[in-house]
Amino acid sequence: MIEDRRMHRLGHRAFVLFLSRRIKFAVFLFLLTAAIWFASAQWLSGISALWGNYAVQVFFLISIAYLLFILLRTYMEYRAYTYSFLRNAFVVTRGYITRTETATLYHQIQNVNIERSMTDRMTGVSSIVIFLAGGQYDSPHNKIVLPAVGARTARLVQKELLLRARRHAMGATEDAGAYEPRRRRGIAS
Repeated sequence: MIEDRRMHRLGHRAFVLFLSRRIKFAVFLFLLTAAIWFASAQWLSGISALWGNYAVQVFFLISIAYLLFILLRTYMEYRAYTYSFLRNAFVVTRGYITRTETATLYHQIQNVNIERSMTDRMTGVSSIVIFLAGGQYDSPHNKIVLPAVGARTARLVQKELLLRARRHAMGATEDAGAYEPRRRRGIAS
């Protein structure tokens, strides 16, 4: 059983997965810098070589600055993504500048799926997709996604959510059933 009221974070592999989604442009900048360096060393001479060297240095500084920005942004996103189990609700918090906290009552949980893409399987993580009752099935408002959770942890979270959803749904049914017979006895007598 997973502890109530404790903030859980995504696994350490989530940082690597978030970073892999963002680092492509930084790699492109480094490749462009290398191409400019190679071209200026091969084809430029005299004053043109000085300008080529200057362009290489500028592109290299831009590449380093962008890479540091991406690393910081990814780390902040990774640290800000949390989830917790409360007594009556499951809460997912995300965002580092604008924080979004989504609380879902357990009895609204309809389905809990674990999705693993090829990249997820290679890194050993899973995405947990929680579908809520009501509305359209594909609507973004009717689902909550926990990306990059460790595979073992994903199964534990899925099991816990389904257990709590069933427990709360049965509690609501028992409350309604307990209320209904008293009402009939009161009317019949």
